[in-house]
Formats: sequence, C-alpha cells, structure tokens
Amino acid sequence: MKKVRWGIIGTGQIAHLFASDFCHVKAGELRAVASRDKVSADNFSAEFDIECAFVDYFSLINSHEVDAIYIATPHVYHYDLVKACILAGKAVLCEKPFTINETQSKELYDLALEHNVFVMEAMWTRFNPVIEQVLEWVEEGEIGTLHSIQASLSFLAPTDPSHRLMNIELGGGALLDIGIYPVFLAQLFFGKPDFIQNQAVIGDTDVDIFEQILLGWESGQLASLEASLISCNPNRAILSGSKGYIEIDSEWFKAKSCRMVAANDQERAIAFDFPGNGYQFEVDEVNRCLEEGLIQSPNYSWQDSLELMATLDEIRQDMGLFYPGEDFLGEGANNEVDVHEHHHEHNHHKH
Repeated sequence: MKKVRWGIIGTGQIAHLFASDFCHVKAGELRAVASRDKVSADNFSAEFDIECAFVDYFSLINSHEVDAIYIATPHVYHYDLVKACILAGKAVLCEKPFTINETQSKELYDLALEHNVFVMEAMWTRFNPVIEQVLEWVEEGEIGTLHSIQASLSFLAPTDPSHRLMNIELGGGALLDIGIYPVFLAQLFFGKPDFIQNQAVIGDTDVDIFEQILLGWESGQLASLEASLISCNPNRAILSGSKGYIEIDSEWFKAKSCRMVAANDQERAIAFDFPGNGYQFEVDEVNRCLEEGLIQSPNYSWQDSLELMATLDEIRQDMGLFYPGEDFLGEGANNEVDVHEHHHEHNHHKH
C-alpha cells in the first residue's frame, strides 16, 4: 500500500487528538497543516513534526504535497471546505457532523460523485474495534433479537458564550456535536427511525444544551438516547436482546472493552489493547478505500451519513433550533421528510 499524504485543516482539540493518533496509521504520512493563525500553524507543525504549515486553508487544499485532507474546523465551515477539496480533487475526511444539515450534505456527496472524489464523514466510532465486535455479536445472533439500545454522551462543556459549543453562529449545541453519536449507534443497528420524540433544554445562547431522544421503528425496536453539555454521565451503551445484552464500557464511543451477558448470567468480556484514542482506524479505512479506487466507504457510506443528518434535522426542527442562513422549508430543502408521518413531542424548556 502506498503512503497517502495527509493534510489537516484546523488546529483545535480534535485536530490534536487526530494528529496524536496518526503515528499508529498503517499507511499514511502527515505532511501539512493549515490554520488561519500563523503561530498556531507553526506550533502544530512543530509538535507533530509536520513539514508544511499553511496560514490559509485554500493553500493547503491546492497544495501538491497532499492527497487527502482531514477537516477539523467548527461545523459551519465544513460545507465550503469540503466543496473546495472536492473541486481540487483531494480526498476528504470531514469531522462530524459532515455539514449542518442534510441538504448541504447531499449537495456535497452529489458533487463528489460528479468529480469522482473520495469523501467520508469522520464517524471514527464506526471503525473502533469494540463497535466491530458488537456488530459481529449482534449479526451472529449472540443476544438473540436486538430490541433496544440505550446510549448517552454527556460532559461538562465550557460555559463561555463565544465557545463553539455555545455559539449558534458556529453551529453550536449538544445534538450536532455529541448527540450525533448515540443517534449514529441506534441507526447503525436499526436504520433510520420511523418515529422520533424528544425533550430538549435550550440554553441562554439559544443552542440545545441537553436532550433526551426516543427513536422508534415500525418493526418494534426502540432507542433511548441522551446528550448533555451540562451534566455528567457514565457514557455507557447497552444493547438489549431476547437472549441477553451487550454493554459497551465507558466511554462507549471510544471504548476499548465491552461485555456480553447471556440470559443465564454467563458473561463474556473482551478488551482491545490499541494505542491512542482510536482515530487511526478511520484513517486506515480512508487509505484502504483510496488504494481500492473507491469514492465512498462501504462500511460508512454516504447514505449512512445522509440518513443520520436527516434524523438530526428532524430533531432540530422539532426543537425549533435553526442556524444562521438555514431555511429548512425553502428552496433546496429536504422535501422527502413529511413531518405528518412522524410522532413528535413538542416540549422545550428554556434553561
């Protein structure tokens, strides 16, 4: 496998975690980083021994030094940056959420198809060995018929109103940043839900800071999900079946261990001794796809990403949370979503 030359756009916390794990990637080389702040770009390149540091994003996108680009900027910048990468013919791994809504995502995937360029939403959890193991157990019927999933992701976020998580201008809020993970887990096993209910708490800066979501499927499955920027939680996930259950240990979205408990209380635990946080696995997947000439991953497809965004859009519309410049009902909106088909609970609390 030839070494894929990677560039990173953005130098925040997620970019640091990604770069820290890059030394565990099977066939890739970190060649460039871009930040709009020169000091930040220089410091990042020095810390991770990266050859090229750019002070504007588009110089990196158009550089002949990189084959693939990881986008780690706040959500609202994803659309323009992914679009520029596609037009420059660069493979893209864009941090989740891929964009702020399904309409934007669909435009980009259509563009990638037109230009024959690889694009993937950076749903790194999908490629975690623990998630792979849980998928295998469920597919093999180890816990019988899977009936329900419980998953939460909570932490205490900075309260500074200008912080990206609290700033509506930057696509802030709990749902798109961390709620996306539990919804992803539910849809990984059950597909797009037929029914959506949610209770949301909207904070002082008009973004969601806490929500509980109930998803339902016509075939009888349920998922009970929670995301919070204001409370602590064990952050475990439990998958319940007719013959037993699987528990993914804390923090489930980057877990290194899980266990299966049968109805007779027999337990089987498994642990994976991988280094770092596990960002290397999504990079390995991109590199593998590039080697095979694919433009999307069969393991986390554009359709998977679009269905996830569609669910998040519905939950946000129900909350009444819209980002600047968004028009769900206007031209280019996703007309496939018929709210009359879904059962909604319209309950919102101001925090």
